[in-house]
Amino acid sequence: MRGQRREGRRPELLSRSHVDVVLVDPQKSENIGSCARAMANTGLGRLVLVRPRTSRPELMEAAATRLGEGILRDARIFGTLGEALAPYPVTVATTARAGSHRGDPLSPRTLARELLRPSPGGGSPPPAALVFGTERDGLSTGDLRLCSLTATIPAPSPELSSLNLAQSVLIFGYEILMAAGAEPPPPLPVLPAPAGDFERASADLESVLREIGFLPETNPGRWFMNVKKILRRAGLTRGECDLIQGISRQMRWALVNGPAQGREIFPADGGPVPDSPEGHGSAEGQSGGDPNAARGADAEGGGGRETPSPEPGRERLNGKCAGDSEGGR
Repeated sequence: MRGQRREGRRPELLSRSHVDVVLVDPQKSENIGSCARAMANTGLGRLVLVRPRTSRPELMEAAATRLGEGILRDARIFGTLGEALAPYPVTVATTARAGSHRGDPLSPRTLARELLRPSPGGGSPPPAALVFGTERDGLSTGDLRLCSLTATIPAPSPELSSLNLAQSVLIFGYEILMAAGAEPPPPLPVLPAPAGDFERASADLESVLREIGFLPETNPGRWFMNVKKILRRAGLTRGECDLIQGISRQMRWALVNGPAQGREIFPADGGPVPDSPEGHGSAEGQSGGDPNAARGADAEGGGGRETPSPEPGRERLNGKCAGDSEGGR
């Protein structure tokens, strides 16, 4: 009838529950509760706290309201950011500061589509962690180095870039919610390795590069960041991280025992390693039984292993905080 509003059918939204929010060193109970409410408003997943500096559950619950009480109740606490991020293939550091070691940040709108990209073959998107720093200082450069992506909320000037913690969570959550109702993004070409696998492979490679003298004695970690950027851009799979660890261990073994004699570890014609149906060789086949030899790696990214869902923290949010006995950063 004329004058009567026709209600269109509401579009089906993509799930956002695989996107968790990680708060590093949060200082105010009210902010934690408000973040939980913002997550509930936009359909995000789990709340993860790293060294929370507050233990006032009644203030958190009041700020979370009934909307966010479930998220607050299921929150997990970790002692370090590396431990919290270990199971996530996609990790995003949010920052308002620019710098040569802070990467090229994405806008919340661009990031939202990246976080909703399906796994290879059209499966569910991989678990993602959206990381926010402390209210006063944000994330440190060391925190950003643990993340695969960076994102920044645009502002007219650096002086106007500061936002309340819950406001920041709500802006990112809103953009993810809007992207969930738009045209689905294309799937990822490969499934990225969980952050813990990537960091272990990077640490092994950095260690052996120090041993062979490739990295300078002065501030080698900073120099290695250039290598780490290359590895980040490559989007390493779990199997490729295993392969890098294997190469690092073989290099370390060769430093002690000398180069392998009388056999080829990798054939000159580029073919598969003998006696290895996977094409990367077994531990025995690559190093003659050396206990530090490379592990076999599946070039497709994980040897059939599935990316696990993030494991729960050691403590529930019950008033006891992992950082209560520690000093500030």
